[in-house]
Amino acid sequence: MRRFEDMTEPELRDLLNALARELEATAKAHGVERPHFCLLVFDDPKVAQYVANCRREDVIDAMRECADRLEGRQDVER
Repeated sequence: MRRFEDMTEPELRDLLNALARELEATAKAHGVERPHFCLLVFDDPKVAQYVANCRREDVIDAMRECADRLEGRQDVER
């Protein structure tokens, strides 16, 4: 098994784009038409990679809001 840090930039880009396509296809299969998303992946939490289908500014806002909820242990039961 390889780690992200062992991949070249083109390999990592191809992997993240493939994951993004799968995420969109799975959402569509569940009746959700092209949701905005940011997929964050990492081996070392201090070195994260991401792929998104929305504006960088929106990703930053969403990550900040999510981090605040995680830190505050504000879990939503569904």
